[in-house]
Amino acid sequence: MTKPSLWSVSGQLRLLVVAMLCIVPVVAGSALLTVRSNSRDTARTSLAFSPAIDTTASIRQRMTDANAAWSRTTQTGVDEGAALRASMSEVERLVSLQQQVLRRDVLTRKERATYADLTSRQETAARAWFSWVAERRSQDGLSPAAVLAGADGRMAEFRSVSDELESELVAGRMAARARIAGAFDRLLSMMAALTLLSVVGAYLMWRSIDGSLSAPVARLRQVVARQRGGDNLALADASGGAAEIRALADDFNELTKTNRALVEEQAQVLLMHQLALEVADMVRSVDDIEEALRLVCARLGTGMHADRVLLYTLGDGQEAVEQRVQWHRDDLPPLPPLPPSLMTMVPEVNRELRRDASVFVIRDLLDSTVVRDERAQAFHRATGARSMVMVPVGVGERGLGVLALMTVDIYRRWRRYEIQAAQQCAGYLAQAIAQLRLNEMQGEQMRRLTELDRQKTDFMATVSHELRTPLTSISGYLELLEDGDYGDLSGVQQSALRVIGRNATRLRGLIEDLLVLNKIEASGLESDPEDVLVSEIVRGVSEMLEPVAAAGGVRLVVEQVDPCLQVHVDRIQLERALINLGSNAVKFTPTGGVATISTRREGDSVEIAVADTGIGIPEKDQAKLFDRFFRASNANAQAIPGTGLGLAIVRAIVEGHGGELGFESTEGVGTTMTICLPLVLSAAPRRSRPGNASRATTV
Repeated sequence: MTKPSLWSVSGQLRLLVVAMLCIVPVVAGSALLTVRSNSRDTARTSLAFSPAIDTTASIRQRMTDANAAWSRTTQTGVDEGAALRASMSEVERLVSLQQQVLRRDVLTRKERATYADLTSRQETAARAWFSWVAERRSQDGLSPAAVLAGADGRMAEFRSVSDELESELVAGRMAARARIAGAFDRLLSMMAALTLLSVVGAYLMWRSIDGSLSAPVARLRQVVARQRGGDNLALADASGGAAEIRALADDFNELTKTNRALVEEQAQVLLMHQLALEVADMVRSVDDIEEALRLVCARLGTGMHADRVLLYTLGDGQEAVEQRVQWHRDDLPPLPPLPPSLMTMVPEVNRELRRDASVFVIRDLLDSTVVRDERAQAFHRATGARSMVMVPVGVGERGLGVLALMTVDIYRRWRRYEIQAAQQCAGYLAQAIAQLRLNEMQGEQMRRLTELDRQKTDFMATVSHELRTPLTSISGYLELLEDGDYGDLSGVQQSALRVIGRNATRLRGLIEDLLVLNKIEASGLESDPEDVLVSEIVRGVSEMLEPVAAAGGVRLVVEQVDPCLQVHVDRIQLERALINLGSNAVKFTPTGGVATISTRREGDSVEIAVADTGIGIPEKDQAKLFDRFFRASNANAQAIPGTGLGLAIVRAIVEGHGGELGFESTEGVGTTMTICLPLVLSAAPRRSRPGNASRATTV
């Protein structure tokens, strides 16, 4: 018979389990029998013996109390009838309760019969005493001594029976308790013996299992440690140890081989991923579509060990091949163009692949299952390919071409990661083609827009210059006519000349604004900045606006200006901006309104505000307020003259000086335009020019 130590681990464990299964029922059965016996004895003690003993003692105490009451009655003559009746009722109740307790099923039939006889005798003796006492109370023939003697005799009979019953009950309770204690002792002894037996059996079984597992497991751990240290070729010894250990060693060796294959595949996946990233970087680094296509084909061919790579790109209509790029091994000749019948299939193949979100993968074009495919065989005849993978090139819904990788000499099983790499490269290539084509289109559009903008600038400069020349002549002759150099004029003629003069002035302003904007757009804001006191600027502007405001019936208010505020600006340009804002304030304010110029310091900046109580700007027009030639709808409705260029010029001047132009306006209430410019903080304030001291002015 084979030693247990040479059994399989499962066989040794089965032996251990069988032994435990034999021991456990014995222990469990013994414990169950003991518990059952103890439960019954406990129930006999708590439900029968103890209550019955307590009831017997209560009955005896009641009988003793009744006998004492009867003795007092006999000796003193005091009637204790009520007490005797109460005692009799209580004794009858206790006797009934005692009998119920001693009839319970926890007692044996023999015990119930014995206790029934004793309780019946006890009840008879008690009734005999109460009957004697009741009869003597109604008869006076006997002497007190005789009466007491009769009662004592019957009481002695009761006590004898009660003592006998109590003795039986106490003996039964002690026996039950003794059985409980003995059962626990026996159970503990049995459990100790079985535990010792289990420990000895487990120790022997452990020695057996340890002998069949320790050495093989130790050798297996050494192999695992070698692999952890980098020896991925280490294999376990599958010739020794238990059957399970040998099977585990075989599985470990298979897992090692599988892991080795996975590591090699992961390395190839990483190479393909790096190849895709290289292609992505490559197509981003070139600006020419043809160069990008050529580089991608060459990198895919060398990186994926293909013999040929063909790339066909489609035109914008996606119905014809626009360009063909190929790469091949050095020892292979270049391929001629595809036959027209195959060339027309390229757009169809692209649509089919993109529609099905798939690729064409053919392991062997000479396989019997592929030979029947006419399209595959036509491609084989035209290219000499033995195996190929073909992926679509496109972005979104737009097809851009087809990419094909081929082997010529032998068939090839294309791996999943190779196909995914080809798809990724096709995606990067599609993005590059789309981006390069977009760049070309944007470059052409930018060139055209630049040319149009230049032509527009030249046109505006030419038109403005050509308009200003005849306008100067018109203004000159108009002045001669007004001065009477060509004779006296009638009132109607003078009125007509004034209309011509106003419109000539408006036209001159429009031409000047166009020239200024054209100059700013063409060469930027050319300025000659200097440190200027804000008070001087405001004073000069107010002096120029006073006649205009007075003519329009508008009250011009210039608030006090801090004489220390100084800015670094081009005086002429800033004055032009403020005059534009002030002119607008006066122009759009009805007669009797107010236009206000105020300044205040805000941190390291100064704010110059021009406010009016005029017609305001509709909220819908405020977003386009600074657009060239834009005029508010209410200004057009009221036929207020203007060109729509003034605010565009003001914003260009303010932003050219590093400032900001803001406004607040409510239609029908008025408008506040605010220029915010940086202050000059380091230099001391310069003296004002004579006669230009800042002051509050009202016109």
